[in-house]
Parts: sequence; structure tokens; C-alpha cells
Amino acid sequence: MIRQTTLRETLIRLLHSACAFWLLISFATVRAHGQQVHQLLYNNGWGDSNLDGPATPVSGIGAFATTPNHGLHVYYLSSTDEVHQAYNVGDGWQDENLTAETHGPAANDGSNVVGLSVGNLQYVFYVGDDFEIHQLLYNNSVWTDTNLNFWGIPQSDGVEVAAFVTTPNNALHVYYVEPGPRVIQAYNVGNGWQFQDLTGLTDGAQPEGRTLTGFSIGNLQYVYYVAFGGDVHQLYYNNSSWADEDLTALAKMVPSPEYPTGAITAMVVPGTKKLRVYYIGTNNHVIQLASANNVKWTGADLTKKTKGPLADQTNGAVAFATTPNKQIHVYYLSDGHVNQLFLPTPATTWQNTDLTALTHGGQADYSGEMAGFSIENEQYVYYLAK
Repeated sequence: MIRQTTLRETLIRLLHSACAFWLLISFATVRAHGQQVHQLLYNNGWGDSNLDGPATPVSGIGAFATTPNHGLHVYYLSSTDEVHQAYNVGDGWQDENLTAETHGPAANDGSNVVGLSVGNLQYVFYVGDDFEIHQLLYNNSVWTDTNLNFWGIPQSDGVEVAAFVTTPNNALHVYYVEPGPRVIQAYNVGNGWQFQDLTGLTDGAQPEGRTLTGFSIGNLQYVYYVAFGGDVHQLYYNNSSWADEDLTALAKMVPSPEYPTGAITAMVVPGTKKLRVYYIGTNNHVIQLASANNVKWTGADLTKKTKGPLADQTNGAVAFATTPNKQIHVYYLSDGHVNQLFLPTPATTWQNTDLTALTHGGQADYSGEMAGFSIENEQYVYYLAK
């Protein structure tokens, strides 16, 4: 059973609701600046480019590459909250209005946008202005919109969405927060959409803030979020049952800001079972949580290790590894600049590079999200610039 909410927590949540209202007001102010999606590309050298799509609000960005053509796909919201795709399949960047094409609803203002591919099939998830989870599917021919709530799935709180596919069954898994607040999993293993209340199943901590992230190793599932109180929690599915763990407490590290929640991103080092989680602490430092076996967790303060600039608490971050060298790369925002933390192999010393200064790229926008991936050693990072 979920624990009873105390009077103190109720009062704090009311205060947070007021903060959220003013945060949304600030978002509305930022929207007028007409920020656009930028790409940072590393191909034996860094370069910054504007994808020249429509102006965007402060929103989430989803990005991935399709196979085997290595097509680049970036998903974001326009200033009218329509879901757009910017894509490059070898002949330059083009833009597509998926909301207009599918006649789907506009996104909820401030919704995250996430996606994944199975070959060239493309799945994109967002929260509609009806506060319901929508799937945009490209079936290798046309785009269609599906409202997952038609299957009886609870409504969203309007912001957080994470998604990935498990293997080898190619089952779809979508994670979001309902107003409880509880972490909900919607999943489709081939016979329609079903859901689970993961907070209820695990008697876990209630989520706080606006970020969820996760990944799978085969059918093992890992989901990360910032809980009420600021600690980073892991929801783990071991192929039998779900469990909740407080990773910040296990690693004895500084918590995340409770509200608004700073960035959180997670990854598994390719070809291994090494788990890595990165978030912004209350000290504005980039914190790493690491485990080789999901039993023992250790922490490291990467800002202290690199003497790098402080991170912006309300901005996004993204992390991934390049192959085959298995170098780890973490990207975050600091005072309008995109910074890269990376761990060369076989070296063991973290390094920090200001990519905005290096490329003379666009100034990153306040409260913008980030996305990215690698194709072997090429690195692709997407962010909102003024």
C-alpha cells in the first residue's frame, strides 16, 4: 500500500503547485523569444548547426537514429504545441508537422517528447493537451496517432514521459506520472496496451518534478526519477517483479533540488551491465551514480573532479557512450553553454569541454531539455538555442 500523505507534505505540495504556476508563467515568457533546435555534431571535430525548424517553446526533445540507414530524427514541439519531426536521411534537414499530418491533438504545454525506433519503424510519445498519453507511429509508410488512454490507462500529470523497447520481443514500454503522483508503466507486448502502478506495486517513493528516464538490458527494465525529498530513485524490473531503491542514499551523495527538479539522465555502457545515472545536485554539481551489478552503488562529483562550471539546475542533460571504445559522454547546460563531460579510455580522469565556446554555437535557452545519441564514435546532441 502507498503510505498516507502527511499534513506537512500536503502543505509542501500546495506550495510546489504555486511554484509550478509561476514556472509555467516564466515558460510562457520564454516562448516569445523564438528559440530553435540546434545540433552539436562530433565527427573528428565539433560543429554547431541550427536545424531551421519553426520556433519552439521550452519543451522536451526526443532524438534517435533509425537503422540500417542511420537516418537522424529529432522530435520537438512548435510554438503552437504541435509535434514536429526534423529528419535527415542523407539529403539535408527537413521538417514535418506530425500533429497536422495525423490530425492528433496538440501537446500539453511543457510536455516532454520521447521516442524510439525498431529498424525504420518510429514511435514517438507525448502528453496531449487532453492530459492523455499519445503515440505517433511511423509504420514505414504513414504516420498515425493513437491515444493510449482509450485502453483504460490513467491520465498524465502533463509533463513527464520516458519510453524504451525491451528485447528480443520488441515490446513497448512507456513511463509517466499520473497526478497521484505515481509512476505508471504503460506497456504493449503485442496484445494491446496495459498499465501498472509502479509506485503502488513497490510501495515506492512518490515522484517529484518533471523528469523520468530509463533503459532496458534485454527484458530487465530500469527507470529513474527524482522523488519527493530530492533523492534519485530507481524502479527495477528483474524479469519477475518490480522494486524501488533510493540510489542517492545508497551512494551517500547530495540530493537533487526538490523543486524544480534538475536534470536526470541514465545509460548502460554498451556490451556490459555497468549502470550509470547522472543528475544535478543541490550544489549545482553534476553527480554520477554508478553500479557494476545493480547491488552496490557508488557516487562521484564530476564537477569537483573536473573543476568545471556549475550546472543550471532546471536544464536538461543527456548521457551516452560511444562504440567500440566505450567512452562515456555527459552533456549539460551551464549559463547558456553546452558543456561535455567525458571519460576517455583507458584513462580514468574526467575532462570538461565548453562546446558552445568551442563551436561558437547558439546560446542554450533557459530550462531547455536535451537529447542525443552516438553512431559509433560520431556524437549527436540536440538542444534549444535562443
